Amino acid sequence: MNVKRAKFNEEEKAEILAAQQGTYPSHVHKRLLTLRLKAIDNLRSDEIAAIAGVHKTSVNRIIARYKEEGMEAMVGKRHNHGNRYMSREEETFFLAQFQRRSEAGQIIETREIHQEYEKAVGHRVTRNMIYYLLHRHQWRKVVPRSRHKKKASPEAIEAYKKNHSIRENSEKGPAKASGDVSGRGWVWENQ
Repeated sequence: MNVKRAKFNEEEKAEILAAQQGTYPSHVHKRLLTLRLKAIDNLRSDEIAAIAGVHKTSVNRIIARYKEEGMEAMVGKRHNHGNRYMSREEETFFLAQFQRRSEAGQIIETREIHQEYEKAVGHRVTRNMIYYLLHRHQWRKVVPRSRHKKKASPEAIEAYKKNHSIRENSEKGPAKASGDVSGRGWVWENQ
């Protein structure tokens, strides 16, 4: 079986050992452990996967990524604050203009906020991004109570109440006694 093995020089081995001494989150420690087991202990990918608690293909990806991008790819910051286009303070300042308008009694729509946000960041964003923004700043949907278009008029409601009153039930006659239930035999008469 012709297997291509990753080769590490002495500088890379020293860099991996030095990086393991730092304090990192658990996912970074798994990456560094994977690199150490491959570079220093020279284990196979399936053995490393069992020890480090990752999948075999993840071991190969970690090693390939280290070879291409270096140690910064292993321990560096990969994400940008949940893909926000503005900092918290900038978002608060941005929403302040809409807050003033809403306190003045104007109705604010997400469409307006969406258009202004796109102008502020300089490119298109999804509508969901605006909903996430509003949720982060504890904005909630408040709408005036609407009236259903098919709701009956007050006169029709009153006419219904007059025509369907309790008096109809009084014409039916008295209720049957509890023992006089059809389908019961004489055994159930006193129970």
